[in-house]
Amino acid sequence: MKLFATYCSANKDPASGTLPAVERYTSDRINGVYANAKSADARFAILSGQFGLIGPDTALEYYDHLLQPDEIEPMTAQVAATLKEWGVTQVHWFSVAFEMDPNVRRYKSVVEAAASVHSISFELEIWEPTGMLGLV
Repeated sequence: MKLFATYCSANKDPASGTLPAVERYTSDRINGVYANAKSADARFAILSGQFGLIGPDTALEYYDHLLQPDEIEPMTAQVAATLKEWGVTQVHWFSVAFEMDPNVRRYKSVVEAAASVHSISFELEIWEPTGMLGLV
C-alpha cells in the first residue's frame, strides 16, 4: 500500500475538545497532501512529534510539541511498527525545503529510517505553498 505522509504543524486550531487531525492542524501543506493522497488512492498520515504516525481522522486535543533529537530513535521504532501494521510498501514523504525549516529534517529522518527497517521504498517530495515541486 502506498502512503502519502507529512509532518504535523505548529499552527493548530485552538478549539477545546478533540478534532480530527486534518482539522486540528491548520496547514495548507497537510490539506494539500491529504487531497493528493485521495486523488492517488493512497493512504494518508501525519507524523506528530507527540503521537507518532496518525491518520487524518485521529482525534486530537490541542497540544504543542516539537520532535526533539533525543526522541528520534524511539519515534523511529514506533513509526516502523505502524508502517508494518498498516501494510505500507511505499512512502511518499512531503516536506518543505529544509532551508525553510531545519526542524523538519528530524521528522523526515524518522520516517526514512522507519521505512528502511522494513525495506519500504521512500521518496521525498518538496512541498511549496502552491503544491508539489517534484521528487528530490
